[in-house]
Amino acid sequence: MAQSHSNVGVRYVTLDVFTRARFKGNPLAIVEMPLEGGLDQQTKQHIAREFNFSETVFLHPQSSNASHRRCDIFTTTEELPFAGHPTIGTLVYLGTSSNSAGERKTQTFTLQTKAGLIDARISDDTAEASIPHNVRIHRTRVPWQSIRSAQPSLKSVEDGDSTSCPVVSIVKGMTFVLVKVPSVEDLAALTVGGPGVDSVEWDAGWESFTAPYFYVIVSEDEEARHIGVRVRLIEPTCGEDAATGSAASALSAYLALQRGTGSSAYSCSIEQGIEMGRHSEIQVKVTLDDSGEGVRNVVLAGSAILVSEGTLYL
Repeated sequence: MAQSHSNVGVRYVTLDVFTRARFKGNPLAIVEMPLEGGLDQQTKQHIAREFNFSETVFLHPQSSNASHRRCDIFTTTEELPFAGHPTIGTLVYLGTSSNSAGERKTQTFTLQTKAGLIDARISDDTAEASIPHNVRIHRTRVPWQSIRSAQPSLKSVEDGDSTSCPVVSIVKGMTFVLVKVPSVEDLAALTVGGPGVDSVEWDAGWESFTAPYFYVIVSEDEEARHIGVRVRLIEPTCGEDAATGSAASALSAYLALQRGTGSSAYSCSIEQGIEMGRHSEIQVKVTLDDSGEGVRNVVLAGSAILVSEGTLYL
């Protein structure tokens, strides 16, 4: 018996995010949800698996407010409340889609995610997004032996407590083990395809997607409060990620909290994906609250470029 196929199609685009060059940065698929009926969770998950990118965005139809859009973010295995490169890629797509051919202007958008509203400014191919945040440094750190089991090439870890690494959430549901390694050479020697980091204990009620984020501070200007960082994110379910805005935000918040005083602001320039040939550039600015012990604002910024577009048949 011949199998029947649906002729219902939805528009999709792909972009490379945190780069201005095609085939660099982190790939992202954006699927425009149909006007009627939408897509159920299972269909979204199937589509995300079909694209097989680290994340796929499902963009809800435009409402009466053209500058406010709602989106859902999926990995190949689950929905996420927030992720950085889908946020920046979606905002750049919305900005370029609303501009007339050849037109250049700065626009403001609000993107609604499961983690909250994101107010953003888009100029040409670059978006700056004031991202939702609920920064939490968990009480229990990950023992160094768990890091060493996942990455045997690492001989030591560079941190205030050299026997363990901090666990930091940028929002509930997005958590990272921050592993400061001694050098860029140690960063390059990390391997993909091994086991994940275990022994992660979240604070009560904060159970979460968690991945290790390996980093090296390559420059620091104390007077300008600017930090340059090289990073890698390696995790069994996704392999290596070319650019991880949520992890970059968590790391930047952690570094600011370790250094800052009340109401101070720190900026971080983060490079990722170099070892896998997909160089990405992520900018984060963190402003601390009056006490210097909490985070008032996190702004994530980066560029994106359109790679492909077409019709996805359901």
